[in-house]
Amino acid sequence: MARKQLSNFLVVLLFASLFPVPVQASDQIGNQTSGYQMTDQMTPVKLAPGAINRIHCSEPIQNINAPHGLHMEVEYQGNDAFVTLGRNAKQGVVYVITKSGDVFSLEIIPKNGLKARVIRLESPTHKARENLLKFAGLDKETAAVDLIRNAFVDTIPENFNVISKDQKIDGIEHLRIRLRRIVAIDGVPLRLNEYLVSIAPSADMKEMMVDETSFLVPKLTRNPTAICLGRDLAHFTGGKVLLRAGKTVRLFIVEHSPN
Repeated sequence: MARKQLSNFLVVLLFASLFPVPVQASDQIGNQTSGYQMTDQMTPVKLAPGAINRIHCSEPIQNINAPHGLHMEVEYQGNDAFVTLGRNAKQGVVYVITKSGDVFSLEIIPKNGLKARVIRLESPTHKARENLLKFAGLDKETAAVDLIRNAFVDTIPENFNVISKDQKIDGIEHLRIRLRRIVAIDGVPLRLNEYLVSIAPSADMKEMMVDETSFLVPKLTRNPTAICLGRDLAHFTGGKVLLRAGKTVRLFIVEHSPN
């Protein structure tokens, strides 16, 4: 899809800075294997004594502080640390420290009979830095257009946060609007809201002409950066679309969202 085919987007540029410097403090922990995520609490992890387990982080691991009761042996290799608990290990808390200074707190629970595990730790500050690098060379309009393009074809990067929704929005007369999902980006103050738009059954209308500016209302957005209305990448509306009863179009609104 050539970039010029997306040039009909209505783009509203904001005066606020799009790419601020990310904060350095972080204590979130995510285990991609089991899918849990913690914030201000210890993350319990069961490990088998004697097994060689791997701790993987999104950036180099500098050190692991562990109590003597775990009898832990550690071998460091870049973003990985291979840890082995002693046969008589007792439960204790370890602190995994990354090169940038992020600290992950893990409550290690020795348990016999388990297989070796891979523990994946996601550093939010590292994630934010990656996103900043990805968007740093783009102007506001291009960044918003790229985000809409990714959402249109469902090629949203894995490190973006996608929140599924099914929320009815009563914002415009004669239209049925449902919030389908929200896409947020750590470290970048952009948020995309995707809506499904159709003629409301109660409207008793066979067709209705709408344009993108009709959706710039407070119930849908307060800080718009870009808006796009279309069915798919091959059928953009040029800002307007003739809605027909029983048919749905997709509406994308990119907002400036303080991170």
